[in-house]
Amino acid sequence: MPVVDRREFGGRFTVKENSQRLANYRYLEIQLMEMIAGWSHTTPQLAFKATFGYHVYDHAQSADLLGERLEQLRSGRHSQEPATDEFARLCEHVWNLGSTLERLVAVYRVLEPHLVSSYVYHADATDPMIDTPTVGLLRRLAAMGQSHVAWGQAVLESLARSPEDRRRALEVQADIEGRLVACGGVTGQGIESHWLTFHSAKEEEKAPPRVKRGRSGYRFTKRSAPLDHPVVEAPFWFSADREDFRVYQAEEEWSLESFRHKFHQLLYGEVETTDRMGKMLSEFPDLPWAMRMELAHQMWDEARHIEIVAKAVEDELGGELGYGPWPLVWWWMQNEEDPLKRITVTNSWAEANLMHTLREWRTEAERRGFTRIAELSDYLQADERTHVRLATDWLRKLTEDDLAHRDELVRWGTQAIGRIQGFYAERAADGGTQVSEPTGIQFTFVKGGEAALAGTPSKIIGE
Repeated sequence: MPVVDRREFGGRFTVKENSQRLANYRYLEIQLMEMIAGWSHTTPQLAFKATFGYHVYDHAQSADLLGERLEQLRSGRHSQEPATDEFARLCEHVWNLGSTLERLVAVYRVLEPHLVSSYVYHADATDPMIDTPTVGLLRRLAAMGQSHVAWGQAVLESLARSPEDRRRALEVQADIEGRLVACGGVTGQGIESHWLTFHSAKEEEKAPPRVKRGRSGYRFTKRSAPLDHPVVEAPFWFSADREDFRVYQAEEEWSLESFRHKFHQLLYGEVETTDRMGKMLSEFPDLPWAMRMELAHQMWDEARHIEIVAKAVEDELGGELGYGPWPLVWWWMQNEEDPLKRITVTNSWAEANLMHTLREWRTEAERRGFTRIAELSDYLQADERTHVRLATDWLRKLTEDDLAHRDELVRWGTQAIGRIQGFYAERAADGGTQVSEPTGIQFTFVKGGEAALAGTPSKIIGE
């Protein structure tokens, strides 16, 4: 049969305008990535943390794909900018919202729906033949964003049960929508309606002139108040009392009871690491983009691990979540001003050890016929290797011209591990708060550190 091509040449955008809009979209994708990531550790619900991890990586991938198309359009691959200072201030306002309800309304009822509609409009308004790559990309991103909006709406329906909560949600939505319209939306061009094709609407085809923004355009910094630990919902709880952790003792080392204790403690590591990856993404926007993509990928991995490990505790091991405490000796590192310190101990020491631990769990579970536990341990161990490599490669790369900084990371990391080991030790020399000279420590980013990828035996379950 003959093929009928009903497409016509002609679209609203020049290459320059196309690029400017994609840079505006990329700015908002990165803002959404950073905001959702940075909110994770102050969002109590584990189910929300897990989904945040998925959405953060979606936004990172969207920003990366937009960068690829920008490069094809002769613009910078890392181009991103708000169309106006007012739009940047709107993003700052959303970042500073205090409650989970307000944050979810801002993202899933206003910003993401607006971004989805902007993608659909752009895909319809650009030239369908000569700009086919943009059309295909934006339709793909719109579909992904729509799935986020559907999740957010369902969650808000469950959160805003009282008339007061629903009223507050509508007030926040109306306020942010008003700010969005006032600043001209993500492109600064207003809310556009390309389907008004009748003659009297022709004047609307002329877009308002672009606002020229230079290096002095408005920027803001995302910072979170330092906390002692991530915020989690009941029944989870934290303790600094070593005696509280005796609940994790089992009569037999490799019984189902023992595996239940191990996985329940591991769940903390997955939660904490999801949150710390998010905190790094929000607070250090100047890290190399390739590294940020890997951090977002790890956040996605850890979010999946939250779901996997929690389900294993309940469905496979007969546990009730929250029956034992989580420790306070890990999170303090995530308040360090040096981003490399935040991954020195956790990624290049603790996760290397966790690889060994999970391999041991798999072996012992197989030996006792716990097939599902062995399989889960094997898959988790495979992910951990990727996370160790992230720290190994980037710590080396970012300190290759500053070996004094690398030495400082080793010195600081050794002291931090002493603090951790002191808590877990049955009898530490100074009363259980510090091991004065921790031994056997291997950081994977130092010379010869590849051997540390195998991990070392440890009773400490953490990331």
